[in-house]
Amino acid sequence: MISDTELAGLIAAIYEAGVDFGRWPNVLEHMAAAFDAPSAAMVRQGLTPSEAWAMASRLDPSFARDYSDHYHSVNPIWRRSASAPAGTIQTDSMIMPRPELARTEFFNDFLVPQECGGLLSAVALVEDGRQTVIAVHARREVQDEEIALYRLLTPHLRRAVDINVRLSAASINHSAAIGVVDRLDEGVLFVDESARVVFANPAAEALMDDADAGLRRSGGVLQAAALSETAALHAAIARCAGPDHRRGAALSLSRGPDRSPLAVRVAPVVNNLPSWMTGRRPVAIITVSDPSRQAKPAARQLQDQFGLTRAQAALAIEILAGDGIQAAADRLGVTRATARTHLARIFEKTGANRQAELVHLLLAATPSLRPD
Repeated sequence: MISDTELAGLIAAIYEAGVDFGRWPNVLEHMAAAFDAPSAAMVRQGLTPSEAWAMASRLDPSFARDYSDHYHSVNPIWRRSASAPAGTIQTDSMIMPRPELARTEFFNDFLVPQECGGLLSAVALVEDGRQTVIAVHARREVQDEEIALYRLLTPHLRRAVDINVRLSAASINHSAAIGVVDRLDEGVLFVDESARVVFANPAAEALMDDADAGLRRSGGVLQAAALSETAALHAAIARCAGPDHRRGAALSLSRGPDRSPLAVRVAPVVNNLPSWMTGRRPVAIITVSDPSRQAKPAARQLQDQFGLTRAQAALAIEILAGDGIQAAADRLGVTRATARTHLARIFEKTGANRQAELVHLLLAATPSLRPD
């Protein structure tokens, strides 16, 4: 029925589909050819029609749509095998007598038009009441040698589908993590043990593009403005690469005249995979805060969070500039007395007692994610 070489090629194709879900149609084509079948299909059986989907080789696409839209709900084989665990190999005659099947709408209106005289399937995955089944639609009743071949293939089919699920979850987690990091106002970088930048979020890229930012990338290697600071930064990164993953360091990197230094934190990235498996393996995560770009809370946020009026929220934001209540009043176009009245009410509503305490409270309430 199939040579050893063809079997090896089919198994290889199954694992390629495990890594790339888009390759399953190729696997189904291989399986249909191996069993000399009119078609092969991957079907998810669900508790409701909306949970069902199907893909098939050598089959008019309308049949797959018809199955999801209607025949899934009248499929007696699915209803009788819904509790079968992953790894179960079944033929239609194992599930229900052939004469009984031949009297059903599913057999006469769905299987017969496809020249399908027998079904051979394996449950590849069971999750939350749903089954993912990979089936061959045979031209006739399934033979013993075909069942034996399917027993050889089923463990590989199960592993490939499991790889699909794991990679999908990893992709979702990766996308979510990158989405969050990209929206941070704080610079975030991952570097390898040679201080080469493996990843930088937009905030970090903007800092490194600033000629006087105190942090730059030269030949891919992260550097500070001063040689001594570069040495300290590289030493902190090197410590993170050690076998004991020593704790990182907090550094202050100087910048141009009249600019406050960058606040930098270096911490180890624990990765137990060997470097040959991961290429440029990140060993440290670096966070960079620019005090001059400290995000301020939105007026609407302060109104909602502390119950401030619009005027009180506006004054609270101006207080963050740190140049005193008179300067804040001047920018808002109000008198010092009015500003003091607003400030007294702000203290009452926030629980702060001093301006320094209020500034700390407001900055702590500032979201670290950009809204866009």
